[in-house]
Amino acid sequence: MISVRRWTATFIPFVYLVYLPVQSFLIPGFGSRNLELLALAVYFALGTPTLLLFRGIRIPIWLAALNLGAAVVIPWLIISERLAISNVDIGAWEVMGITVVMTATAVRQHPWFAVMGLVVLIAEEVYAYGLMSFITHGLAGATVFVLAGLGVSRGIRTANSASDKFREQQASSLAGIAALEATQLARQERLQQLLSTAVPMLNQIAQSSEPLAAKSKEQTKLLELSLRDEIRGRGLLTADLRIEVERLRKLGCEVAVLDEGGVDEITELELNELLSKAISELKTVTTGKVTIRSPKAESFKLTVVATIPGQAKPVLNIKL
Repeated sequence: MISVRRWTATFIPFVYLVYLPVQSFLIPGFGSRNLELLALAVYFALGTPTLLLFRGIRIPIWLAALNLGAAVVIPWLIISERLAISNVDIGAWEVMGITVVMTATAVRQHPWFAVMGLVVLIAEEVYAYGLMSFITHGLAGATVFVLAGLGVSRGIRTANSASDKFREQQASSLAGIAALEATQLARQERLQQLLSTAVPMLNQIAQSSEPLAAKSKEQTKLLELSLRDEIRGRGLLTADLRIEVERLRKLGCEVAVLDEGGVDEITELELNELLSKAISELKTVTTGKVTIRSPKAESFKLTVVATIPGQAKPVLNIKL
């Protein structure tokens, strides 16, 4: 990617801005032309900061407004000076000087001020010197310059917008990757905990020649169900949901947790809010079968259904 420092990009336009009035300096009587001197003071006072100052591409709106004011004042001062001394050769810099300032204003993200400044410049010149001044005074070239500046301004806005969008997508992707890694790490830790319990229990069962006691059978069954949950429940198994599932199973409920991908694209905060609502509803369930499911490609993200054998209507049926 090619990168150009701002001072490098503005150096040549600034040299051009300074060079434009040189011809007027060489015309005799320069020091006595007070109106032109005032016009030059306004020109340099606004053109210099427009090109060289302020961080970032955008200049303050007050400077853009002052540049528009300069586009009104400078032609009027030069035209007045010409009339006062009857010399149309002085102030030849005014058209291109204002053009440089207006073009810079457009590039630095104030296109409407630049357009209005160009319109004012053309209106004053045509009013003072007639329609032919559009050609003879370089107004056609000035229009092309400012239009080019508008094109550059639009290109910069588009590039900045695309860059901002890319950064947002990158940040979102990094956040998603971090959340996924954190979820996977948590699941691995949970599986390790379950396995650390399961392996000794399986060894005990393998080495025992006697039937399992009722308590051991219950523990084995709960362990098996927990392992099934970790495999089938995946992203749904938060700490709070595990506690609720354990509560339901201790009451004798049959519980199935099925993550089918419905919550893959939501944030952790959104998932916790959904599960918090589901858990709140499940507090009323004390018996029967409970299915917690996250279906893929549905308008809802989560379903919670609780049924009782022999009863057709579910005691709980919600979609979140």
